[in-house]
Amino acid sequence: MKTYGQYCGLARAAEFLGERWTLVILRDLLVGPKRFNELRHGIPGIPSNMLTNRLGDLERADVVERAIEGRSVVYRLSDYGRDLEPILLAIGRWGSRRMDAPREGERPTDSSLAAALLTGRTATKVVPFTVEVTVDPAVANAEVGETGASIAEGPLADADLRLGGSGLRRLLADGDVGAALGSGGLHFDGPASLVEEFARAFRVPLDPSGNR
Repeated sequence: MKTYGQYCGLARAAEFLGERWTLVILRDLLVGPKRFNELRHGIPGIPSNMLTNRLGDLERADVVERAIEGRSVVYRLSDYGRDLEPILLAIGRWGSRRMDAPREGERPTDSSLAAALLTGRTATKVVPFTVEVTVDPAVANAEVGETGASIAEGPLADADLRLGGSGLRRLLADGDVGAALGSGGLHFDGPASLVEEFARAFRVPLDPSGNR
């Protein structure tokens, strides 16, 4: 682990958070506890030994802990690690401002899509509903309350609304349902009124400069 030789909170945090893959691992654990293989599957490209090393570093830093769920060992954020939630969400919002269409070789995962929904929940009160969101090949879902949301990976049986397509990013950016539907890049199954509620409940701003 790299150190900076400075008695500084930001430098100390960077020792643990600045290593490659660490923020992505924390993003996935922010969505919920996971087994090692679930983390490995959800983070394409990370070598198994690298994942083992990063989890070990985070355990030693008391950011991540192991627990038993059923017959499985899972990794989850500790109480100390859970304090990172608003920080991680703020970093996600900051990064998303310059993230329009995926760059070559990039694809969403269930965890990254779920994290985007976590990042995007606004403070706007809405009519409660459930939604399944698909951005091929990723699927996530949300149980949207009046002022919050419970987010999870994967499909949701009997969701009130199913929403997806290439127009989703623009809908999250500006909330213009008509433009998103008119472009043909957004599809939905469910009441049109819930698409409007979704647009009010979730917002991930996009800078005019688009991708960088």
